Amino acid sequence: MSSPRSQHSSKSSFSRPRGPFAAFAFPQFRRVWLASVVFSLGNWGERLATGWVVLNETESVFLTAATFAVRQAPQLIAAPIGGAISDRFSRGKILLFTGIYKAIVLSALAVIAANGLEPLWLVFVILAFSGVGHSFEIPTIQGMVTGSVPKDVRMNAVAVQSTGMRAVGAVGALVAGFGIDQFGAPTTLVASGIIFGVGGVFALVANKGVRTATVERSGSVIRDVIDGLKLMTELPIVRMILITAVMVEIFGFAYGSIMPAVAKEALNVDVKGLGTLTMMAGIGSVIGSAFLMALGNFQRKGILLIGIALAYGLFVATFALSGSYVVALVLIMGVGASAAAFDAMQWTILQLNVPDDMRGRAVGAWVFAIGFGWIGHLGLGAVAEFAGVQWALAGAGLSVIATGIVAFVVSPGLRKV
Repeated sequence: MSSPRSQHSSKSSFSRPRGPFAAFAFPQFRRVWLASVVFSLGNWGERLATGWVVLNETESVFLTAATFAVRQAPQLIAAPIGGAISDRFSRGKILLFTGIYKAIVLSALAVIAANGLEPLWLVFVILAFSGVGHSFEIPTIQGMVTGSVPKDVRMNAVAVQSTGMRAVGAVGALVAGFGIDQFGAPTTLVASGIIFGVGGVFALVANKGVRTATVERSGSVIRDVIDGLKLMTELPIVRMILITAVMVEIFGFAYGSIMPAVAKEALNVDVKGLGTLTMMAGIGSVIGSAFLMALGNFQRKGILLIGIALAYGLFVATFALSGSYVVALVLIMGVGASAAAFDAMQWTILQLNVPDDMRGRAVGAWVFAIGFGWIGHLGLGAVAEFAGVQWALAGAGLSVIATGIVAFVVSPGLRKV
């Protein structure tokens, strides 16, 4: 006869939700999921509208890429602060303020866009302020996602949240493309701002009942920021994840900054074609996230991350080489799948390898690391300007492949995690 303790363990194991949608069994997670996908919809509309209007008004691939760089650069300062604050204060209120803040920023950007981007320097200033808001958004949302489920469901929760975020983004990209074509970029930017505001309200409601971090209020936020940055040097797995994140962000994720130029110059399509291309990347990202959902609590997470990086580099290097729009639509699904899976695996490994009360700061450190991606946006834009977008993407993809190989060789800890 089994002991009461063993009976309890069996019951807990039996009652634990399983399957690709296990996280949805938790009502708190469902509310957090809804808020996160609304924020994602706003982000996709902002990126598409900004990139297209800058390319059309300036006819410069480099300046288009620079809009992505200037949005990302503030993360080097703001992200550690955003991570620390998300571990200390109500995450619902942080996202409410972030949503309102982004609505104001995008409304200002819409006014400048309606004026033909005059003055151009002000566009970059406004986009930098948008990047500050993003630095608070990511660690706060991720902290809410993993705080709404038990530890052994966190990988699934991150994958499910990523799937919803990417699926809504895919639809949003298509709608944004048609919206820009029919109503103009300024209207699309205003609509994206309103969506951010709605997302903030949803987040405030969603955060009720979600387990909050347990950071002692007696310490200062600056102390929390320093503790978060120390994660990058004191924990080998975290350090390797962040180094890999920097390299893949610079060479891989920078492809998005020249997508308007890829559509217009390499594939000869208009803004609706760009919207469709972006939508296919979004559909691919849903597939990548769904793949992780199906894996459940996969044990060899480090090996999986490295394999995803290799696939990512291959797809980035090849998706626009043929110059065929149809071929590009198929291959960019692989780009989107790899990008989504790579992000989700990084978030999962990070948050499983740090104390619970530092999850926000861990993701803040990650956002800080990818803040160096502005180097890739400017570099890729410059190469594309002078050598063409296909050559720029080929070089970027090969660099991502090299990063995956180096991570496999030099980090036995990552291979084992």
